[in-house]
Amino acid sequence: MVTVNGVMRRWHQLMLRTTLQRRVSAIAVGFLLVVLVLVGILVSVQSGRDTSAGTQGWNPVITANNQFRSSLVGVNLRQQLYLRDARPADLRQLQVELSQLQRDRAALDDAADAAGAPDVRRRVDGIFASVDRWLAVSDEFVEARQQPDQTRYDELRQGPATGLAFIPAYAADNDLTGFLETGREAALVAAQENSDRLLLAQALVAGTALLLVPTILFLVRRWVLRPLDELSDQLLRVGGGDLQTPVGLAGPPELAAVAAAAETMRRRILDELADAVSAREALQQGQPLVAEVRDQLAAHDLPIVPGWSAAAALRPAEGLLAGDWYDVLPLRDGRFAVVVADVSGHGARAGIVAIQLKRLLEAALHLAPEPDLAMALAARVFADEAERFASCVVVVVDPDSGSVTYANAGHPAPLVLRSDGGVVRVVGELEATGPLLSWLHLDTPGAWTTRTTSLAPGSLLVVYTDGLVEARPTGTTDELGVEGVLAALQELEDLTPQTLVDEALDVARRWSGGRARDDVTLVAFERGGGLTGAVPAARAAGEGSAPE
Repeated sequence: MVTVNGVMRRWHQLMLRTTLQRRVSAIAVGFLLVVLVLVGILVSVQSGRDTSAGTQGWNPVITANNQFRSSLVGVNLRQQLYLRDARPADLRQLQVELSQLQRDRAALDDAADAAGAPDVRRRVDGIFASVDRWLAVSDEFVEARQQPDQTRYDELRQGPATGLAFIPAYAADNDLTGFLETGREAALVAAQENSDRLLLAQALVAGTALLLVPTILFLVRRWVLRPLDELSDQLLRVGGGDLQTPVGLAGPPELAAVAAAAETMRRRILDELADAVSAREALQQGQPLVAEVRDQLAAHDLPIVPGWSAAAALRPAEGLLAGDWYDVLPLRDGRFAVVVADVSGHGARAGIVAIQLKRLLEAALHLAPEPDLAMALAARVFADEAERFASCVVVVVDPDSGSVTYANAGHPAPLVLRSDGGVVRVVGELEATGPLLSWLHLDTPGAWTTRTTSLAPGSLLVVYTDGLVEARPTGTTDELGVEGVLAALQELEDLTPQTLVDEALDVARRWSGGRARDDVTLVAFERGGGLTGAVPAARAAGEGSAPE
């Protein structure tokens, strides 16, 4: 069942994917459609008004008909007077009024043509036909009356009277008069109604215009100016020195791209600051072997494995040397080994122990790529380092089958992650298979064991040191934890090894207030990521965080 919240959520997601250009275009198209609708309303109302005005055009016909009817009645009266008294003066006046009747008839005929109404034209023609019949009868009576011999006149008088012929003509004229008056009254009512509609339409147009302007301003503010203001505020915070707050924008893709570029710049600034601090601390360490130790701990380039993608990073807590190190070693049988170790302590001495541990593990894995045997051999490093220990994990991956063989010496359990529907979740852990590497277990047979699992396509293997999950603000015990890292990963649009490494390091740095209190190492591999080229270790480590 579709809910209002679901519809609003889908609308919000759609708007986040809508470009700024499309948003502005939508405003313009909406404005144009409203204008067209309003124009259509005005045209429709004006058309009705024009129709009413056309009916009002019958006024000239009414005037001409009134004059014609007056002349018609006058001719009829003058004719009756002449027929009764036969006075010459009445005959002359009758001729004058007949001439006036013809002129009024022509005027009525022209007015009927100008009106362009078929009903009016038909009624006027009917009047003229009735008048012509009456005039024919009248002329015969008048001519007979003018004769000295009144015999013919007397005969006519015995028949229908001339006044009876006048009645149909006058009735036809009355019919036209009634029709015109009724039409004019209807036109007046329609004109008033159209006038009211026009006023209503004008009020509607004015009201819509008043609403349209603030609506457009609101949409421009919400869709354009507000995201710009938000991005501007974030950039001002970065410019003001707040480098721990991420820059991000859920808005038009164009502005989101600018925000992403600004976030990349912010992280680059933080990396540069971290390098500067590390360089200063390296000078404070004051040991000429620092550079050499760092070079010895440098990781190999991440291997080129078709169908796989990878990223890695190492961020020392002090100077340029870390007790952490990682490496990815190609093996002779086509597999590759991921090794991550964390030697206790910091500084040059921890780095030297890390070099010894790294060399022994590399040699052991090249001779016999068995993680448990490599652990047993590497533990010999601590024969003369009774005060030190190390956590270590060795993961041997078969890139063809996805099979994973590993041994874990007290190290934080590597995670297997999947992203389903944008939700990142843990689907597996490579838990410890033995104790920490130390002098306590040098001669303990089977102290470390090997286990086997598999990595499904689309899964990510993440190996990290405790400096990541134990990041905490100064003066508190509130650690970031795996949950905090996973919560940050939920915000990623596309979960890849590189985006995972970048986001995990960034959230750890923010959580600890910008300064790491322990070395942080992170290696991520994805099966099915489509890696087609090597990723240099220094590049994967974030521009200098790895030893050079």
